[in-house]
Amino acid sequence: MITLELFELKNLCMEMAELGVANYVRNTTPAKDLISQRESYRRFQECRVKRWVSTGVVKGVRGGSSIRSKILYSLAELMAADKSEKINSIINK
Repeated sequence: MITLELFELKNLCMEMAELGVANYVRNTTPAKDLISQRESYRRFQECRVKRWVSTGVVKGVRGGSSIRSKILYSLAELMAADKSEKINSIINK
């Protein structure tokens, strides 16, 4: 049995609503969904983003054809990975 405080449940609902908005933006205007690797490291911590990429949870794409072009990540994918980790830690205490 999983027991959540009302505060935790409220926060989970708000985070899932944010994730829904991010997915809507991703589907309607894909260019606005992309953030640079540096920004993703700043928002979600470098070690976590690298772990998600190495396990295949999140995939980056090059912004151009050059080897030096920026690596871009979907903000919706990053948010989904972040929220999944939070929910996993709550469920599997």
